[in-house]
Amino acid sequence: MELTFIHCPHCKIIIARSSAKTEDRCPYCFGDLSSRLQAHIQPIAHGESMPTDFTLTMLQHHEFVHYEDVELAAAVSQAAVDAAAALEDEELLMRAQLIQAHSMMRQGRIAEAGLNMRRINAWAIEHSNPTVLASSHRLLSGFFFRLGDAHSALEHALHSLEYLPETTFPQIRGKHLMTLALALDSSGDYEASHQRFDELLDICLATNHVQQMIYTLNNLAYSSCQLGYKDKAAELAAKIRAVTDKHNISLAVSQLDTIARVELMLGRPQVAVQTLLPVLDKHRSGGHVGDIYSLPDCQLTVVEAHLQLGSYRLAQETLDEARLLCEAYGLKGFLVKIRLAQSQLYAAEQRYKEAYEEHCRYHEDSEALRSSEREARARILQTVFETEEARRTSEHYRELSHRDPLTGLYNRRYIDAYMDRYLEQCEAGEEHTVVLIDLDHFKTINDKLSHKTGDAVLVRLAKILEASAVEPAQAARLGGEEFLIYCPGYNLEKGLDFAERLCGIIRSADWSPITGTLAVTASIGVCSTRCGQTDRAALLSEADGNLYQAKNTGRNRVVGSQMK
Repeated sequence: MELTFIHCPHCKIIIARSSAKTEDRCPYCFGDLSSRLQAHIQPIAHGESMPTDFTLTMLQHHEFVHYEDVELAAAVSQAAVDAAAALEDEELLMRAQLIQAHSMMRQGRIAEAGLNMRRINAWAIEHSNPTVLASSHRLLSGFFFRLGDAHSALEHALHSLEYLPETTFPQIRGKHLMTLALALDSSGDYEASHQRFDELLDICLATNHVQQMIYTLNNLAYSSCQLGYKDKAAELAAKIRAVTDKHNISLAVSQLDTIARVELMLGRPQVAVQTLLPVLDKHRSGGHVGDIYSLPDCQLTVVEAHLQLGSYRLAQETLDEARLLCEAYGLKGFLVKIRLAQSQLYAAEQRYKEAYEEHCRYHEDSEALRSSEREARARILQTVFETEEARRTSEHYRELSHRDPLTGLYNRRYIDAYMDRYLEQCEAGEEHTVVLIDLDHFKTINDKLSHKTGDAVLVRLAKILEASAVEPAQAARLGGEEFLIYCPGYNLEKGLDFAERLCGIIRSADWSPITGTLAVTASIGVCSTRCGQTDRAALLSEADGNLYQAKNTGRNRVVGSQMK
């Protein structure tokens, strides 16, 4: 792909243009670049000798200008690497290679991108280079975000701002704020997330970064919609419309879907359908609608709107179209969502037997998908981090295999080994206690709200457990909604007292920002014993039996016993 680089006549940012693509808008400010302005633009072709100052500025601008077209973004990143290599400046080369690593990730080359990010992060640490260190942490946050590891994504996002130099361009600081805001949102800290988004909006206004402003407003509106903040979501949707109207920009598919979701929340399903119908009609006629991954979201939103309107035939037709699209492109995640929507449609039509059967298939497919995603994440992490260098240089990465990717708590493999080590080393007669915690009616939270809401509940619960487990006690997630706290040195009385207080903390916590009016409680099974009297498996089995009893006697309570 042949590229030329120009100063946008409106914002003065250096941007790339391709001979193969006809872009008539600046990707930064959305200023007009049509043929009538060509006389004011002096392009420099990629490969020509560029003035050093121009090259330096171009590389800096490439760090915050986003190209929607993935092929163009890849070509631009390669041009950045070539330009940095020509200057023989190692720091600039590392920065250019980070731009390229981000492009790789957008192309789906996740493991390769992660390896490069990790290598450049290690270089930045070795050379005490805060600029490269901050940027590498930002991209590693995005890497873990893609893998569904909210804990690691948040950790890297925080490091990215911690190391960011004060003299950094405000637009680059904006990129870091966006990464942190998304990581906080994914971790369930919505208030802190929205604060970062608001700060980012101020930067966008000050720097006329129209592209980033639209992305930020869209993310804020979508998050507000998910949280049920009607007034705020409606206000943000109106701002998106105002910005795009002011700059005469066509809304992207994802932005139209966000606006339609807001209309649904406001009780205007017909307006939601009208918002997305042009997108669906263009797709039906064979037209290009942009990112193919955004289209199934639009189709599912339209299905929900038709359900609210009672237009079941149109809902089924749209659902069938979505299923064909997702099967053609192998979009397994969306196929699972389509099963849930199909069961809801059957239920609305009072076809309850079919609704039940489809809902069962939905849960089977959902669990299979999660298992497949876990395996894929494990393979990528193994490729990126399981090397001798990684084990030598980073305790954090050595511990990754012991952590639950969603909550950041220790996982079943770690806690089993921890208990076994303790049982081998403790003196005969020394007391210890297992506390098993299982959320009540967790399936209802997933079904009535969403799996994202369910994940947010798990993350919040994990924070409560981690704060409660004082050394040498250790908290872990065993799987699903089941957690464990292992308490060396606790007898039954102390274990029951701890469990009762924990049950009360969970019950009285303010869950309303996550679940609204839906209560969150837990049932707890406790079992205590003395070292030398039993093994780990038997101890966990009895605690599990006590948990089962707590569930069967009304939930939201503690049942405990002493093993003899």
